[in-house]
Amino acid sequence: MAAFLANVGVNASHRVCSPLHPDGSFRLVPIPESIPWAPPMVRLPEVWGERAVHLDPDLVSPTPTYGDNCRRAGRAFTLRRAQLGDLIVFLARLRDGHGRAALHLVAALEVEDVLPDVTAEPGTGWWDANAHIRRARATGCWDSFWVFRGHAERSRLFGRAVPLTLDRARAVLGMTPHPRRTEQQTIASHTRAVRRLTGAGEDLLRALCRS
Repeated sequence: MAAFLANVGVNASHRVCSPLHPDGSFRLVPIPESIPWAPPMVRLPEVWGERAVHLDPDLVSPTPTYGDNCRRAGRAFTLRRAQLGDLIVFLARLRDGHGRAALHLVAALEVEDVLPDVTAEPGTGWWDANAHIRRARATGCWDSFWVFRGHAERSRLFGRAVPLTLDRARAVLGMTPHPRRTEQQTIASHTRAVRRLTGAGEDLLRALCRS
């Protein structure tokens, strides 16, 4: 068994943020797609207007899913090792009402099935609502992405965000502070690529998801 830590949602390069509310609840805002909207892609008009959005992970649809370019994108290579029962924990940059941004654990998906290396239309299946499938059906570009199906009862957005503080990051990731970086810069530098955790790091991450 293993746990993976994946960074999702908008980041400092986007004009919008994922808001963190005083009670710890939040809204995870998806990134925009780099291509124009076309069906069956998704739009989020109140945030991105007419632009298509990359709603991934999708933990709202009846079948929870997450997709990534595990064959082509170096940041996601490690997800090719994910097996049934493994946990993918999602990390996002949230900004509070005072304008302070920090990284938080916001969701988790327990892997129940995998659709690997998608290079052609797979037909109708549990993957239909995933953002990678939607984009490929709109564009005809099937670029070897992977889609992970989550266990319906053990995959969820958290009701409250869990701050990934420097102390927690040190315990989970085995990282050390950097003398010329802020706490958030240090954590971000260790979480740009998907991290695979086993042993004590995995146990701590799973415990944080239950907190």
